[in-house]
Amino acid sequence: MYALILAGGAGTRFWPHSRTAKPKQLLELLNGTSLIRQTWQRLNKYPGLEGLYTIAGPALADGLAEQLPEVPPERMLLEPAARSTAPAIALAALVLRKRHGDVVMGVFPADHLIRKETRFYKALDAAAEKTATGEYLITLGIQPTYPATGYGYVEFDRDGPGDVHPVVTFTEKPGLEKAKGFLEGGRHLWNGGMFIWKVSTILDRLAKHLPRTYERLAALEELIDTPEFQPALEQVWPEVDAISIDYGVLEHASDIYTVEARFEWYDLGGWRALYDLLPKQKGGNATQGDVALLDSRNTLVVSEGRFTAVIGADDLVVVSTADATLVVPRSQADRVGEIITWLRSRNRDELL
Repeated sequence: MYALILAGGAGTRFWPHSRTAKPKQLLELLNGTSLIRQTWQRLNKYPGLEGLYTIAGPALADGLAEQLPEVPPERMLLEPAARSTAPAIALAALVLRKRHGDVVMGVFPADHLIRKETRFYKALDAAAEKTATGEYLITLGIQPTYPATGYGYVEFDRDGPGDVHPVVTFTEKPGLEKAKGFLEGGRHLWNGGMFIWKVSTILDRLAKHLPRTYERLAALEELIDTPEFQPALEQVWPEVDAISIDYGVLEHASDIYTVEARFEWYDLGGWRALYDLLPKQKGGNATQGDVALLDSRNTLVVSEGRFTAVIGADDLVVVSTADATLVVPRSQADRVGEIITWLRSRNRDELL
């Protein structure tokens, strides 16, 4: 398997730590290691790995090279601008076809935390084995632990042995009542955003469901690994569809399967997710940095440098950096991205 790490993304819900030049995947949020390096380390240990690629925008090129010095520059693909996941995957698939032929391709976000890695590798083995039996698109499905409304869901047909099941439908970010029904019914998994397929299979589906994107990029395949490729890519990139692989391909395609994963999976989407994963102190508090918490409960305080004191707080997130401070109820921490819109509207680029 050749692995592609989707290394773009702004990580706005981790502001003010996450900034344009150093988004969350480059931050050391847990374990003293950046999320993207943890992803690389996890994949690099997979026995079935034949090679690893990353893809991100030019602004992150230096940061990625610093975090992943083991990855050769030619395997750090540059997308001219963020256009969501479908064009990024299409570009990487064409590069893989040109360089390696019709290989198995795995797609992995850079910002997930996975535990029980042996089970993760077994899921990858099961997916790779399934690709050998037909032209299948395979997603790793995560066992839901609560009625999440921020994740997509995969309904699957449980009939038959093993953990590889046909997908019935995709549902993107359902309402709370529908999510509760999914959890109780036992026939839905979270769509973890990790995919495995043969290069020929995903390119065929892209040609069928996103023909403009496929045609614009496939026309450049002969230029890959020549000096003319990147300038030509920059010219056509504004013409490709800005759409996710979920909406652009998976919701319309047939022959989709899911692997019912058994490993522990966490999407570090924002401060609330980080609070859930950090060890708790007295009163359910969690801290990072030079922090004092007095008479407070269930509160996350993160200081990037200066001493930060919080007194009498309940269920808050407080984040202090050299140039900004964030205070938000923990239940509303997913709204942090709204401040990015506010800052942009006032041309406060120095804080983005």
